[in-house]
Amino acid sequence: MNFKLRNRIAFLYLTATAVLTAILFLITYAVVQNAVYSHLDEQLDTEINEVSRGLVIDSGKILLVNPYEWEEREHSQVEVNPTFIQIIDRHKEVLKKTDNLHDNNLEFIPLINEKIYINSFLSSRPIREVQLPLITSSGFVSGYLMIAVSQETAILVLNKLEQVLVIGFLGALVILFFLTRWIAEKSIIPIHKVISTTEKITKENLYERVELPVNKDEIYTLTSTINGLLERLEDAVLREKQFTADASHELRTPLSVLKGTLEVLIRKPRDIEHYEKKISYCIKEVNRMSAIIDQLLMLARYESGKLQPLTEEIELVDSVKYTVLRMQEQAKEHCINICFDEKDKYPVKADPFMIDVIIENLISNAVKYSNGNKRIDIEITKTDYAVTCSVKDYGIGIQKEHLARIFDRFFRIDEARNSEIKGHGIGLAIVKRLIDVQNLTISFTSESAKGTIAVITFPQVC
Repeated sequence: MNFKLRNRIAFLYLTATAVLTAILFLITYAVVQNAVYSHLDEQLDTEINEVSRGLVIDSGKILLVNPYEWEEREHSQVEVNPTFIQIIDRHKEVLKKTDNLHDNNLEFIPLINEKIYINSFLSSRPIREVQLPLITSSGFVSGYLMIAVSQETAILVLNKLEQVLVIGFLGALVILFFLTRWIAEKSIIPIHKVISTTEKITKENLYERVELPVNKDEIYTLTSTINGLLERLEDAVLREKQFTADASHELRTPLSVLKGTLEVLIRKPRDIEHYEKKISYCIKEVNRMSAIIDQLLMLARYESGKLQPLTEEIELVDSVKYTVLRMQEQAKEHCINICFDEKDKYPVKADPFMIDVIIENLISNAVKYSNGNKRIDIEITKTDYAVTCSVKDYGIGIQKEHLARIFDRFFRIDEARNSEIKGHGIGLAIVKRLIDVQNLTISFTSESAKGTIAVITFPQVC
């Protein structure tokens, strides 16, 4: 059975309070009961001291010094504050008892040679009794003195107290239930606001946020977390929309070119050279689309979170050197020289395949955006805490307002879009993902028309 949160809070609070209240009431009852019986025992001690002073043990016999004391009113009546006295010898024969006992005798506990207090009944009336052994100077028990008083008043007080505590306990539980339910209802009002607000949020209005409560408690943290989740969802949806739009734009252009070229070819017969030229052009556009799709698939694979780096200790200098050798031909086509000064070995922990992809993309970008007859400088340095690899070009550079977006998919600066520079704007997005998955860092500094420096930082191998 499902209970609402306010009822669960009220029930749990009520249970805890009921247990604590019950313990408190039991302690109160026990304290009062102990006080009542202590008062009765003090009364019995007073009586037994007074009576025992009127007794003399002579040759093992118990004698009464003042027999008139036994005729006092409290020893003869039963109705108001009666005191019952009884003396028995060592043979359990009653030697003397007060008149108010009539034909009854006080209860005797044998084999107990010390003063004891017991609760008993006399003609169905509850009494409190003390039993004291009468011992001679030689340590011989010659008999027992027993005195009892009525405990009807004490029991009445305890019963009344018990009734008050039970009724008070049940009444307190009822009041506490409704009170805690009301408090719980007030406490979860911010949760209702969170529920009502989040129910209204769809993909069309992801920009809306849940209002933060005034008190910075757990509900405030929950609301902040939900708002953070909404921000991430909004960002993901916007990125997805932008990705779809950019991908459509990048693929629509070569498709349009292919369609237009093929439509021109089928309008009328042409010579073989013209066909070969146009088909070669179409093949280049198909290759371009294939490259875009390959990069999109690679990026999707990296962003799926399923790809884990195979980290191992590698020589960074060797990885960079092999990548430079592969990229030399592309650089020569642009009349660019890649300068890499091989120095000492610099071991780092990284995935060798991912490092190759990162360095290759950085060099490829540097080649694309460098001016002709220039160079690209690659340098590896070591500090006390890290190893860095920098790729520096002397090309068109990146404006400061564009630096924050260079890792966005399909983002290209206006100078690149309007020029003959080939590219799809996906390479740096792949680089950033591979950097993040290996817990490395990358930074860019650039000046327009002067060039760009990309720096990768690796933690030093211990």
